[in-house]
Formats: sequence, C-alpha cells, structure tokens
Amino acid sequence: MKIIFFIIGVLAFANAWAEHEVDHRYNVQGYILGSNEQGISSQDVLVYDGDKLVGQSKTDSAGYYSIHLHLHNEDRGRKLKLLSGSNQAEIRVTFDADNLTTLREHKANFVDGQFIEGSLNRFRIPPWVYPLIGLLLLVFIAVKLEKRRKKKLRESKFEHAGNPPSGSQKKKKKKRKKS
Repeated sequence: MKIIFFIIGVLAFANAWAEHEVDHRYNVQGYILGSNEQGISSQDVLVYDGDKLVGQSKTDSAGYYSIHLHLHNEDRGRKLKLLSGSNQAEIRVTFDADNLTTLREHKANFVDGQFIEGSLNRFRIPPWVYPLIGLLLLVFIAVKLEKRRKKKLRESKFEHAGNPPSGSQKKKKKKRKKS
C-alpha cells in the first residue's frame, strides 16, 4: 500500500514540476511542401541560435514537423535560423510574456522553397470555384422562377377559359367532391 502512495506522490510531483516550466516551452511547427503543395516526408528541419543547434525534427508523410524548444522570457525577440534542405529562413521568437498558460508556438512553413509564416490553409478552394457556384445558383434560381411563371400562366389561362387545370392534385380533389 505504501508503494502505491509513493508512486502517486512521485507522479503528482513530476506533473507539478512539468507544469512549472510551461513558460519555458516554445514550439516551432509547420509544413515543408513541394511545388505541387504535397508534403515532403522525412525531411530534416533544424533550428539554430547563431551557430548552436537548439532543436531538430523530421517531417511526417504530410510534410508536417514540430520542434519543441526550451526558451525563457528573456529569449523573446531573439532571432533563430530555420533550415530544411536547401531552404532557410530567419524567425523571431514572439510570445506574450505575461501569459504563462497558452502554448507558445511559431508557425513556419516552406512551400516550394518560399518561406511562409503563419498557418497554412491546406484545404483551399480554388478562386475560380466561387464564380462558378454563383453562376450555377443564378441558373437554378432562373429555372425555378421560369417554372413558376409558366405554371401561373397555365392556371390563369384555364381560369379565363373556365376549364380546370389538368394537374393530378386538382383531379384528386374533384374525385373527392363527387364521392
């Protein structure tokens, strides 16, 4: 029984100690994509502070990487060098020093050799789709309005002639009245 309490105590202490260092974590993450915006897998991604390697990772099959760095509040504003294959970029450490609970992260991507900071919207809708959808919507509305116009013309034509329209619902109503 004492062993169980000891293990629980060690786990609780380890968890409290890990939470104490939340303000020391900085995460550099993003995608390494080729010319067709397909992920490049197993690509080395390195982060340098001057000449010193401070973090490294490999991309997964989608080209995604994530590097966990141990930085302090004093490191805010520091310039880091990000390398991946022949791609390289300089990133500046940015975060809110007063916020100790939110994950500090920097999104850095290479798309066909071009450096892009911030989130990538990987599931973009091509710009030509919007006018096409608008055109299809207009055609749909025009067809519906034309059908409605023709139906009203038919109904008004039969009202003036004194003959009932030949619609199936009108026939059913007529049968019900006779019964």
